Amino acid sequence: MERNNTRLRYALFLGCLIPARFPRFEYLARRLFPEFGMELVDLEGFSCCPDPVRFRGADQFAWLALAARNLAIAAEENLSILTLCPACTMTLATASLELQKKPELLKKVNETLNDVGRKLEKTVSVRHFLKVFYEDIGPERLRKMVKRPLSDFRISYHSGCHENNPPEIMRFDNPFNPQKTEELLDALGVKVVDYREKSQCCGSPLTLDGKMDDSLHAVVRKVEDMSRFGAEALAVGCTSCFQQFEIGQVMAVRKDLTAIQLPVFHFLELLALAMGWSLDEIGFREHKIKGEREILEARLREGI
Repeated sequence: MERNNTRLRYALFLGCLIPARFPRFEYLARRLFPEFGMELVDLEGFSCCPDPVRFRGADQFAWLALAARNLAIAAEENLSILTLCPACTMTLATASLELQKKPELLKKVNETLNDVGRKLEKTVSVRHFLKVFYEDIGPERLRKMVKRPLSDFRISYHSGCHENNPPEIMRFDNPFNPQKTEELLDALGVKVVDYREKSQCCGSPLTLDGKMDDSLHAVVRKVEDMSRFGAEALAVGCTSCFQQFEIGQVMAVRKDLTAIQLPVFHFLELLALAMGWSLDEIGFREHKIKGEREILEARLREGI
């Protein structure tokens, strides 16, 4: 992060999934963040983070070198990195911390980066956009800037696995009882609905491993629990989790695993709604689960 007068400047790291599958989330970030005094800087050369689980497991050093290359690009411009993806945050933040602690490893990585004309010479701060909003904007300032509170919109929040794990890397919230993003949702006017399965995974890793039935059961368990406690929608801050809940709920209903479906909102969509955007303007027509649109529109009218 760099302060330019009263503006906060960040290098925007998009990752792979958002440009490929959900470009509307990028659009929302680019349109909304400047309203909060945040300037997003595009740096030429960013690549895949890369993936913190499969790629890292296949080749630890290559994973670290690729992450270091991304960090070096931001370091050259003296900018902190703001990500829209928790997994990207985890990869880049882990690499930054590991190389900071291990000078010999950094030297070896820089020998590799020399082949592409790069060198990592300083520590780079990497934060997910929710952490940036919580720490640099804050719930109270956010509450004052909201144009249309989402009054009594009953939503359960799923934090995802990488948003707070590992805690020594992410340094954001308690992974077993996360509350900071819920404070941000509360600032938007949302009635946050707590539930028992709060700390459980959405099941996305099981999908990647080909265990589709187990993955769907994970989705059903969470959604039914949210509904049982009175949620009429669910929110996420992770694109992979968004995809998992959207597709997983559709497939679970088709397989007669449940009759319950909850609309899924990315935090950026709820932020846009609270800033006065309509359902059409946030791209709600592209959602696979729309629920009762009349109820959603009524919630927006109540907030006016």
